[in-house]
Amino acid sequence: MVRGRSWTGFEAVALQEAMRQSNRQFAGLLGVETTTINNWRSRLGAVKLRPETQAILDTTYARHATPDDRERFAQIVLEGEDAWRERSGKGCRSVLTGSMGNAPTISGGVSHESASSGAEPHGGSVRTAIRVGAADVERINLSINRIHELQLLAGGDRLCEIAANEVRYVEQLLDGGSYSDKVGEALTSAAAEMMTAAGWVHYDARRWKEAKRYYADAVQAATASGDGIATSHAWINTCLLSYREGSRPEDGVRLAQAAQHAAKREGGPKLRALAAIREAEAHSVIGDRPAVVRAVKRARRAFESDRGHDPAYLAHLSEAQLGGLTGLAFMRVSDHDQAARYLRSAIDSSSAYPRERTAWQIRLAQNSVRNEDFADGCGLLVENFTEISDVASARLQTTLTGIAAALRAQHGVQEVREFLDLWDDRAQD
Repeated sequence: MVRGRSWTGFEAVALQEAMRQSNRQFAGLLGVETTTINNWRSRLGAVKLRPETQAILDTTYARHATPDDRERFAQIVLEGEDAWRERSGKGCRSVLTGSMGNAPTISGGVSHESASSGAEPHGGSVRTAIRVGAADVERINLSINRIHELQLLAGGDRLCEIAANEVRYVEQLLDGGSYSDKVGEALTSAAAEMMTAAGWVHYDARRWKEAKRYYADAVQAATASGDGIATSHAWINTCLLSYREGSRPEDGVRLAQAAQHAAKREGGPKLRALAAIREAEAHSVIGDRPAVVRAVKRARRAFESDRGHDPAYLAHLSEAQLGGLTGLAFMRVSDHDQAARYLRSAIDSSSAYPRERTAWQIRLAQNSVRNEDFADGCGLLVENFTEISDVASARLQTTLTGIAAALRAQHGVQEVREFLDLWDDRAQD
């Protein structure tokens, strides 16, 4: 595997740091002068590398970077140049800082006691510390599960503020709390999962800048706790920003592969299946159908296995959702018959979550329109128009807007006219 987009000085430096090499070692590996490395570290993304240097870095990444190196590289690139400069100039910034907001949270409160009566407070010396125990961490985990469930029921648009406040709540516990090492490790893992949940609802609401920030913080927190499952989940969601609405599908492939590597030891069937199906989606954006098929088969094998542990929030990953995501991957490589088969199965099996069922109906209609089967696609949209038009997801509403725009040129088809009339009337309400 090689990288699919151009290297800059910043990405070259990110690879150097991920491989934990000195300037002299990295220069020797690449066959360049040490002054070249110094220039990259000084100017970062402003340096556009020559084609021959690009090829050298492609080869170095493919042949010499270990899976752990690639995981670290992806994290550094995701955080961006500003974070790198801050670490290099002022020391590493903790992702676990923040202040508690005033809005209500799902988690509930914890008890307070004098710092002198318990363990030394983590996060600094204060007169009164929050005493955090295992029961508090359990309440946070229940809140994470609830956010994921609410997103399936109502969509992310209505949950952004709630999830953001939950993250601030957990950050306050980490920074101002007093807890044992064991509780601290569990609390850090829970923080990573809460950040991933917040990123997910912001992603659904098309608030991608915030989603990216939450995912980057989640990866750092999960890495700090040594929690491979939380790390994998953060990488899985991060890769969405690289391929589904982004322009970097090759990065999506790498991030999904990093997620599978992180989940390899302890991750359960659903976590490993989700990571593999996200890789299939990333390959589909590139247009690599054979790679899609291989990743889909890997996802299916994982889903049907019984090895490892799946956290409670993945209970929603059903056969229906896995099939729906598989359908999306085949739709993007223009295998519309396969896509329709998987998407219809997802619709038929999603009765427990009406909002999720509506999402697959929208995607099936999109598949039909792309296959120029305009009557079937619009018939499905018209039949379920109330639910489809009201779905609380900026991401899905954008998909519907794109479908409507693509149908304008097909106004001669009766079903198209019916859908566009409903769509236009809705816009005027």
